[in-house]
Amino acid sequence: MRIQRFINSVFESNSYVVFHESDAILVDAGDFEPIYKFLKDNWLRLKAVLITHTHYDHIYGIQKLMTCYPEVPVITSDFGKQAFYKSSWNFSRYHNDPIEIDSPMIRAVSDGDSLDLLDDLKVRVISTPGHDKSCQCYMVDNKFFTGDSYIPGVKLITSFPNSDKLLAKTSLDKIKGLIVPGMLICPGHGMPVPAK
Repeated sequence: MRIQRFINSVFESNSYVVFHESDAILVDAGDFEPIYKFLKDNWLRLKAVLITHTHYDHIYGIQKLMTCYPEVPVITSDFGKQAFYKSSWNFSRYHNDPIEIDSPMIRAVSDGDSLDLLDDLKVRVISTPGHDKSCQCYMVDNKFFTGDSYIPGVKLITSFPNSDKLLAKTSLDKIKGLIVPGMLICPGHGMPVPAK
């Protein structure tokens, strides 16, 4: 399994293409064009889009992606599914780029779910509300995609309308309890960091 990181133009958020042989999943949907070009240039079949949380800087490419890949499921939490069609919840309203999508291809998953998306590699879902109610992390093999729930060396922000400081602390403890040496932590901003 390999990953390709993309640094997006909005707040330098990260998107990641995770690929194994000819299949790929995308973690967070930022700048559409470089992601689309990478998938096409490498003959990769997009199997799913995993959303770590529904803040604008992690989803602003989703409408173009869903147009180009109408059969590809977009995986999020229950709250995330609601936030996709409320531009005030996903903050797209404040970027003059309203995202209000109500589609059966946006699918909610729950803590502990295991998704079969890349051949023998399972995606484990970890619910981590706090930074936002929609937050969840994904573990694929030894890669841990933590979104903004855990950015190594950065204080967790809990000042947004749907943030919760107590839940964030619980989620952070949960994440840190899952990290093992040799794991690659892939946050929503900044460089991936090998766990020690």
